[in-house]
Amino acid sequence: MDYFYRKWIHVLGVVLYAGGLMALSRLVGHAVRFPDATARSEAYRIFKRMHMFVDWGGLALMLVTGIWLIAREPQRYFGPEAQSAFMHPKLTLVLILIICDVIFSRKLFALRGEGEQPKASGFKILHGLIGLSVIGSLFLVLVYRYF
Repeated sequence: MDYFYRKWIHVLGVVLYAGGLMALSRLVGHAVRFPDATARSEAYRIFKRMHMFVDWGGLALMLVTGIWLIAREPQRYFGPEAQSAFMHPKLTLVLILIICDVIFSRKLFALRGEGEQPKASGFKILHGLIGLSVIGSLFLVLVYRYF
């Protein structure tokens, strides 16, 4: 398969994963304020399905194709070219994004219970961190060409 198609599939996975995670973190932040436990439970069911199929599917696609891209041409990403200087910070931002996803998943799964519900402010903070990670990754992808 051509490099262009591998990269395109990787970008599709990134868009599905990061976009879905950003949208869900915002939506769940609003759903936490539902006064009715039944409405929160129904929202949890829908959000869980979206998270498991869209976000985790995008994560799997992103990770598999990212590892595939690096394994096929490691010198392109970690060689003496300029792109290698931007690869480590970008991978760090991806790791932060995955950590935010783990925290989001734990908070989302706490929504299903009848006990103490997660606060909307936690989802807003996650939404901001996810957005900053995505913006930072995009900045590194676009700027490396000029150095």
